[in-house]
Amino acid sequence: MKPSFEWVRVKAVERLADKTYLLGYERPDSARSAAPGQFCMISPPEGKSSFFLPRPFSYFRTDGRARVDILFRTFGKATRLMASLRPGERIGEFGPLGNSFTMPGRAEHAILLGGGIGLPPMAMLAGRLAGAGVARIDLIYGELEGARVVKLAATLPENVRLHVATEDGVVGHRGRVTEIFAPMFAKCDRPPAVYACGPNPMMAAVASMITPEAVEFYQASCEQYMACGRGICQGCVIPVWNGDETVYMRCCTEGPVFNGFEVAWTHV
Repeated sequence: MKPSFEWVRVKAVERLADKTYLLGYERPDSARSAAPGQFCMISPPEGKSSFFLPRPFSYFRTDGRARVDILFRTFGKATRLMASLRPGERIGEFGPLGNSFTMPGRAEHAILLGGGIGLPPMAMLAGRLAGAGVARIDLIYGELEGARVVKLAATLPENVRLHVATEDGVVGHRGRVTEIFAPMFAKCDRPPAVYACGPNPMMAAVASMITPEAVEFYQASCEQYMACGRGICQGCVIPVWNGDETVYMRCCTEGPVFNGFEVAWTHV
């Protein structure tokens, strides 16, 4: 589907965890065509805000017919406004934007790592992988604090194995997602497909723990500030290796999903 803009009406805003909310609305075009890893630009209700630029958000889930859900965390004025929306209010959605994750070709095991608000594309991907018949799917989800952990029982298919890590130890493993990933990866007898979305240091750490020969692929969904979502402003570029040099690629058009071995993590 070619990206397009449409004013849509909010169906619900629900608090799921500390500073973490679910925004639901209906847009059939996006619900039918959005793929894991893609995102949209959300604009505030007309006349209700003093900020003008839309904000990017990954798709969290759709019902394949009309409903779209966006998972977000309040960081500033724009997201606090989103948390205060009421059913029936209008917001703008421009999307679906960007590329999407690749489905495994040979791998029978997929390992997904979602750090903080990098969870949404991982949760959506887990559902698609399950629908594609991938034999084993492990989703490793990490947060700084247990209070921010989103309950995923109603979102994930039953055959997705969920592992939670929190740095305060309130929920799941005390520590980081990479501490769960390392022994899991070491036990793989065949190359798995590895996916990640979250803080850049987390995705860089994953890249340092594996090699291209040991996995089918490693795909990382990068998060950058962006103003347009169309590749015009070039404010969302990230450095990618091209031989011995780095080139800059736009997260909104060439990404947000990149080969995790090609991102110049030390330069991000």
